Amino acid sequence: MIMLADWHPDIVEFIISKMQNPRILKFLIENTTDPVIKKHAKDKLKFTPLSESEEAMYQGVLNYRNIPGLGGFNEKIFYEAEEKLSEGGTYSVHNSEFLTGANISVCLTKEFMDAVENDEDYELRFPDVENYNVEEMKAYNEEWQNVGDVREWKDMGYKIRTYRKIKAKELWNLINICATYSAEPGIFFIDNANDMTNAKAYGQKVVATNPCGGVRLTLNIAG
Repeated sequence: MIMLADWHPDIVEFIISKMQNPRILKFLIENTTDPVIKKHAKDKLKFTPLSESEEAMYQGVLNYRNIPGLGGFNEKIFYEAEEKLSEGGTYSVHNSEFLTGANISVCLTKEFMDAVENDEDYELRFPDVENYNVEEMKAYNEEWQNVGDVREWKDMGYKIRTYRKIKAKELWNLINICATYSAEPGIFFIDNANDMTNAKAYGQKVVATNPCGGVRLTLNIAG
């Protein structure tokens, strides 16, 4: 299981990373208003133009459309040939084997879900390591691995950088669309888990889970 928090600057790329359906990538490109979602969907989508022989083959198939009983083609084959000629090539995905040996899930915070409900912008953040002094960088190298939460890190007095803002509903819709059509990513309500875990009695907290602990969305409930 590989998990990433909803506040992480790379969250969009992470969510799209395992999408294997070119049609969904095209849908995201055509329908999202977020430029970063559009960019990563384009980067994942691969287009291979038809060769001359392929173009001639598909056109030859369509030539039989109005000749009943000839060619042995059904309407589905005609539709696919027409689509190939209309698009001028074939869409597939780059890095189709990427992370195929792992499940991925997004750690959802209460802060993010509130932003979705209230239709607000959401900040994608990370410790401001580029501007840390020697002492701050030493603390980051030694302590961040044990903290791992940008909100807690900020409360400890360390500088945080907001890389950009995204409409919370855009990110929520992206999670739902990708999960519906590829079963990735799952979602894990990290704050809820930490509110209810017995690990608190031992001074511990939940930072991840096995694949059975995440929720696999099967419906687009973005609304």
